Amino acid sequence: MKLEELVNKNYEQLNQNDKHIWNYILMNKRLCSEININDLAKNCAVSRTTILRFAKKISLSGFSELKIHLKWDLEQEVSMMAESVDIICEGYTRTIQELARKDFFPICRLIHQAKRVFIFGSGDYQMSVAKQLKLLFLHGGDCFYDFDAVTMNKEFFQIVNSEDLVLLISLDGESKSVVSVAQQLKLSHVPVISISKLKNSTLASLSTENIYMNNTKISFDNKSTKTFESTASLYLIAELLFVQYNLYKNQL
Repeated sequence: MKLEELVNKNYEQLNQNDKHIWNYILMNKRLCSEININDLAKNCAVSRTTILRFAKKISLSGFSELKIHLKWDLEQEVSMMAESVDIICEGYTRTIQELARKDFFPICRLIHQAKRVFIFGSGDYQMSVAKQLKLLFLHGGDCFYDFDAVTMNKEFFQIVNSEDLVLLISLDGESKSVVSVAQQLKLSHVPVISISKLKNSTLASLSTENIYMNNTKISFDNKSTKTFESTASLYLIAELLFVQYNLYKNQL
């Protein structure tokens, strides 16, 4: 059992000194796994006996077993860090492999035939990718229009038509805002290119063409409340779409 679990299990038995010792250990795990009991007592401004009592209150035999648990926790954290990095990198690799195999011709044809191209992202990060796409294509001589959720209103649907093209960027493809936009565009016969996770989302089903990404989610501390979802693959997609489109133009 992890040291933190032992503390939580016996937390009601701990007094203020015990909680002070635990807070110090929690903030200095590596140091506490290396120093002796006298040094720990000095750093916590308590007696050697108080340290021993704390160890026993959390069901350990003494300070030696406390240090063993600290070393186990540190080893698990190092292992988790290495595994998390591997998971993130594998997500990037899968996205690149999928994109390398994908036929971008239908997507490039839609962009080239469109009178105007609009880009909409369902969140702050997605909008930053939309702006990156706009800058990339502007560099290639093509003008895209990006807009945020505030300006995505009924006036937009009054000016967009079947000769235009809309790129919708969403992580899960299920957010109410982006699904609503896709539904209205489909009713207006406006072609849509969606960029989202690799799965059968509502957005994907409403789109003319799709570009998928493999994103990954990791936890920093084995607690579900602290997770990180990788989204950098969206930038890979933006750059590759720009390259593919300019190659397409050169072949015309």
